[in-house]
Amino acid sequence: MGRARERRFFLCTEYRHRRCSPPSRSSSTTPPPPPPPPPRDVAGEEPLGTQIESSLFTEPTRPPAESSLHHPALLTRMATLRNLKIKTSTCKRIVKELRSYEKEVEKEAAKTADMKEKGADPYDLKQQENVLAESRMMVPDCHKRLETALADLKATLAELKEANEQGAEIGEAESTIAEVEAVVKPTEE
Repeated sequence: MGRARERRFFLCTEYRHRRCSPPSRSSSTTPPPPPPPPPRDVAGEEPLGTQIESSLFTEPTRPPAESSLHHPALLTRMATLRNLKIKTSTCKRIVKELRSYEKEVEKEAAKTADMKEKGADPYDLKQQENVLAESRMMVPDCHKRLETALADLKATLAELKEANEQGAEIGEAESTIAEVEAVVKPTEE
């Protein structure tokens, strides 16, 4: 881009509405509409950016108004119930994943046995055995992750029960613990 062209581009971007806009066809020129006022928050106060700018130069900062949503006890309660819900979902997901891998192992074992009976190509048989071995490796990994997730869930649930918390999340967590223990116990024996 040449210098003159660069200058024109700069002027067009800098002063777009003055120099580069096509001439209007009406004989009278109307001024552009005024910019909309900045949005105000629910309480009718100035927007946060304006508050910060003005407080930097004029007044010391003041703490936000106390409300029930900003109360520390409520925030920690919501956070721990949320953590409980997340850990419950994690346990459910890992159980589902474990069952999926167990079904896959059964399917691949049947396929491998079928290939051996039919006398399949040794290369294909070896590949199928590798697939079966990979599927079998995932089952102990899932068990280990499930035991870790179960321990986390139990610890969080004990913490909430100690704080005398109540809610639907606690009942759901207890039922999930029972389900997970039923899955984990048979493999340990």
